[in-house]
Amino acid sequence: MLDKIISRFVPPPEERARRALEKALRREADYFAAVITARLTRLGLSYRYQKSKGDWQQTAIQEVKFIRAVGTPEGIYLLVDTRRLPRGVRVADLSDETILEDLAVACRRPVRFRYDIRCGAWYIIERASGAWGVPRRLEWGDVAANWPHTTLKKLLIPMGVGENRSLIYKSLAEFPHALVGGATGAGKTTLLHSWICALIAHNPPEDCRLGLIDLKGGVEFVRYRKLDHIIGPDLLPGDELIETGDGDEDESGRLTGYVKRPDDVVPLLKFLRREMDRRLYRFERAGGIQNVDIWNYRRRSEHLPRLVLFVDELASLMLDKSLKKHVEPLLADLSARGRAPGIHVVLSTQRPEVQVVSGLIKGNVDVRCAFRMTDNASSMVVLDTTEAARFDDTTPLGRFIYRRGIEKEELQGPLITPGQITELVRDVLSGGDGAETAQIAPEDVFRFSVEQLEGSFSIRAMYEALGGRVSRDYLLRLGQEYEGEVVEIAGNLYEMQASRAGIPRRLVPVGDVDGKPHHTEHGTETVDGELIE
Repeated sequence: MLDKIISRFVPPPEERARRALEKALRREADYFAAVITARLTRLGLSYRYQKSKGDWQQTAIQEVKFIRAVGTPEGIYLLVDTRRLPRGVRVADLSDETILEDLAVACRRPVRFRYDIRCGAWYIIERASGAWGVPRRLEWGDVAANWPHTTLKKLLIPMGVGENRSLIYKSLAEFPHALVGGATGAGKTTLLHSWICALIAHNPPEDCRLGLIDLKGGVEFVRYRKLDHIIGPDLLPGDELIETGDGDEDESGRLTGYVKRPDDVVPLLKFLRREMDRRLYRFERAGGIQNVDIWNYRRRSEHLPRLVLFVDELASLMLDKSLKKHVEPLLADLSARGRAPGIHVVLSTQRPEVQVVSGLIKGNVDVRCAFRMTDNASSMVVLDTTEAARFDDTTPLGRFIYRRGIEKEELQGPLITPGQITELVRDVLSGGDGAETAQIAPEDVFRFSVEQLEGSFSIRAMYEALGGRVSRDYLLRLGQEYEGEVVEIAGNLYEMQASRAGIPRRLVPVGDVDGKPHHTEHGTETVDGELIE
């Protein structure tokens, strides 16, 4: 009885902790508002006026004020009163880079300025670790586990994680085209892989088909070559995808949408343009259908898949004069007229130069993703600003600036490892939906085995040590598929040795002829040569 009476007047510990956090955040917001106002005044972003007509010595100061403060564990958000700014102070003055540097020194935390015509002007003071309050890492498992359950948006892809640790998903069907640029190793190709894996995992081949141009010998996109999602000659029965060439052929001897040779690029682009014209002609003949979604709704028996073209390195096409004269007008035409018939273009380059990203192509690509750039000129080509060139060596890999029209935000892109890509493709080929990739990446499982279990790949021990975050079947399949293979862990090579005489599989450094385990596992049942419980 006494407990019930106490509970009516004394909040539970969780509620007390929440209230204490809110109170602390309010105090912190008030403190930073005072610090920023004082520093702006010292920097001259204020207005001093005569307080008394009869006494010139009596003056007052009109300062920059804030009308709202929002405190979160990630950051403090201060809304500037732009309607009553001091005379002579502009919004552009508040966002000046030198001003922001002074404010960051005064607050002893990163400070940035964000302006939106709908939401107003905000100063953001970072509280969480990582540049600008955005998490430094986003695992593919988190992306897959939190996938939005919606059928309304077609071609949903993960963009990354932003402020307040919010996961951002966008529809490629709404873009409809994207340009991804940045320096070598900044994370461009990883972002492309995450988009491709999202498309093949959440869209059947009858809804989405892919064209992959990889002129780096096919090393990046070769994993997807056997998927039914790859554009094939079945899209235009009786029409050759390419008339000449010696590129990669399917079993029928006709070339597919997986291209790794320069000679096959133009025929693929011509095929896409031919398909675009064919669809637009059919839309017109059907009474003026506006786009592919309406066509598929009205003509369900004549369903048309969306076609998505990925180009891993645009410079390989545009710096070759013999290719550029054909590629540039074709890409420009596809990006200009491709939205309605459901044809989308994703271009990536590590050389964002005017010679590579020409105005003819760039003018029709609304979405820009800019990773770390080496100079201001490269950043200007992709973003039309120099922001991407300000990323320094401390910027996490995979960090980029997303821009679409006036919408702009900094995101941490998803990290999908080669092992996860292999698992997802294998699952899709076997008729699954790629759900296995929500588990821990194979690379992380191997690293855990080496660092925590001295290389032992015991199914029971690893399942228990990982707390059930992976299934036994997943661990068993990894052991079977990588048996006898060499894997790289933290820069060192290890070989997966087969199980023998009740001793589990083991990851042994390459060159270690001993390979004897330091301990053995005991159990009551044998699975694949290993004793487990």
